[in-house]
Amino acid sequence: MRLVQLPPEQLSVDAELSRSNRSKQFEERLQASIEEIGLAEPLKVAPRRKNRYVVIDGVMRLRAIESIRATDPTRFRVVPAYVVDFSRRFELRFQTDIYQDLLPSQLAALVEHLHESEQVKKADIARYIGVSPPTLRNYTGLWRLLRRGGLFKKVVSLMDAGVIPASNPYAWLRLTAEGLRHVLETRFAEGDRAEEWIDCRTTTAVPGGVPQFSIKFVEASTSGLPSEFYREG
Repeated sequence: MRLVQLPPEQLSVDAELSRSNRSKQFEERLQASIEEIGLAEPLKVAPRRKNRYVVIDGVMRLRAIESIRATDPTRFRVVPAYVVDFSRRFELRFQTDIYQDLLPSQLAALVEHLHESEQVKKADIARYIGVSPPTLRNYTGLWRLLRRGGLFKKVVSLMDAGVIPASNPYAWLRLTAEGLRHVLETRFAEGDRAEEWIDCRTTTAVPGGVPQFSIKFVEASTSGLPSEFYREG
């Protein structure tokens, strides 16, 4: 696959490659994320006619970009996309469905199983499930949170529930157990005991709902703490 930058006007959507069960909440969440941090994952497209491409993977991302451009045409004048062979469209679509249907913790476990037990290189795993290397590194970070147990494992349950984003697990990994409790109870739980707050939030979270805390809030909350709250290195 080669990475290119394409004007949105050159991209089209094929009904057979679109999801039929669209979620308005998920689309709103996706658009808010793209507005805030940009397009984390390039689209996958296939050439069909001269200067025209059909979207194989990323239809909802393209719709979000079109909505953003409707109010601000200066945004996303070009869109990053991987060019793939049209004959692989259903294979790639199938891979993406598997990726999107698993929770972050399940994907983290899958990545580590393939790497440790099956000896699959992580670069190959990223290609198989259709994500970028930085995204795959995030799943390695999630696995480390799970392995640390305790409140770190519970933080991953918040990610599974959509309460906090899973896009920077290393913001949490840099903390000691005491630092993690301090951040959760002073910045997120507003003084409640961390375990009780997490259990309440994961129980009441609506699947597919908008995360209540942005990645910027997470990174700000885990930054600038006293040195004793951070792990060495």
